[in-house]
Amino acid sequence: MRKNYKKILSLAASTAAFVSMTFASVFAFSGQKAHAAVASYPQTTAFETTASSESNSKSGNRYEFEYANRYEQNGQNRIENSKFSGYSGSGYLYLESGWGEVSFSVANSGNYKVTIVTNADSYKENFLYLDDTSAGTLYTSGNKWEAFTQTLYLTAGEHKYGVSADWGYIALDYVIVEPEITSSTSGMYVRNGKLYDADGNEFLMRGINVAHAWYPNETQTSINAIADRGANCVRVVLADGTQWNKTQRSGVENIISWCESRGLICILEVHDHTGYDDVSRLNNAVNYWLEFKDLINAHKKYVILNIANEWLGTWNNASTWTSAYQSAIRTLRDAGIENVIMIDTSGYGQETSTCINNSQSVVSADSTGNTMISIHMYSVAGKDATTVKNNIDSMLSTGVCFCIGEFGDWQNGADVDETTIMQQCTDKSIGYIAWSWYGNSGIDLSLDIANDWQGTSLTEWGNYVFYADGIGIKNTSRLAY
Repeated sequence: MRKNYKKILSLAASTAAFVSMTFASVFAFSGQKAHAAVASYPQTTAFETTASSESNSKSGNRYEFEYANRYEQNGQNRIENSKFSGYSGSGYLYLESGWGEVSFSVANSGNYKVTIVTNADSYKENFLYLDDTSAGTLYTSGNKWEAFTQTLYLTAGEHKYGVSADWGYIALDYVIVEPEITSSTSGMYVRNGKLYDADGNEFLMRGINVAHAWYPNETQTSINAIADRGANCVRVVLADGTQWNKTQRSGVENIISWCESRGLICILEVHDHTGYDDVSRLNNAVNYWLEFKDLINAHKKYVILNIANEWLGTWNNASTWTSAYQSAIRTLRDAGIENVIMIDTSGYGQETSTCINNSQSVVSADSTGNTMISIHMYSVAGKDATTVKNNIDSMLSTGVCFCIGEFGDWQNGADVDETTIMQQCTDKSIGYIAWSWYGNSGIDLSLDIANDWQGTSLTEWGNYVFYADGIGIKNTSRLAY
């Protein structure tokens, strides 16, 4: 936390580096097994068992060799964690000879990207297999953890994937299995707790909120100024007419066009229902989006739909939040909306227990899997380092994609630990969007990032969020396309 609002723009960043090398490999193989002299494929009954539960063998789409604990019992192979550091989970399988594998299942047949992470004390060559069929050769350079990726066709159901020793003496850390995304004309999407652009690259939000609904004549100027400073997205306040003048279709079209011309991802949100608990208010926002279905679908490479800003202000009402948003998501998807959907948590966006405990139930209502959660971190969810770290780590443990959709350095007379928010988001690859460019008033005046709409100069808060060393937007933002 920065005391007395003295900005220290030089932060000591100590982020552990996970060094990996990706070998882009697509194997076409004939169905023959590898040479029997150097590779004998395992029977599924020949593996050791430990006290580790089966549920511990994977995390999302990641399958840890030490938890799977499937390997040839020859007195040489073993689960350990002393020979190499920097591994995932609690250790790795050290394979001197024979075979070692993980098992997994996929719901649908199709092409999948399969990545295995390995290490060795020097260059090694070993054999890969899928079920009982050769999957090519695994090359490990040595003395660093490396990610070896190949594209494989998998039928729906159970599979095993592993290594059969040729040279042997290799550490097997984990395997990741994820559907291959091949279309460059599709929209943004969510997979395995991460947000991706339409080209299949992970997208990490580094953006600013823009108050369009209250200052519509200043939006284009704001977007250009924000882009000039290096942001990669904006979250734009709209109105459906319930409380403020409705943002018409032409206005939405202009906002999208201005964002796309500067390469910014455009998160659109309806602000009329902030703090309201009535489900009908949320449904008003849903109906607003349905009016523009064709427009936002046509721009799904850039547009994310944030249904309603901070709907459900009352705390301790998680069941209402869960059921209402499940219904809203289904309505939007049944109507044919294809964009990534964003959901603010309850308690004016700060009741993190709601989304930590219920976000899996909410996002599971999305038949496409493309829903993410937004937490707003102010004087409750972001009040100090311990709170920030606990909230972020707890959300990460759910496996649900999320971002910090609003945060500031102060709120309602109380401090916010913006340094920890930005540092945690940088260290753990989480998106953040700061509140807000310009136009705040009253008690929120200090949350202005710029001193004018043109961004001729920035406030103390604005300078920090853009230029804090190693964690600010300037250092950490990358455009989607």
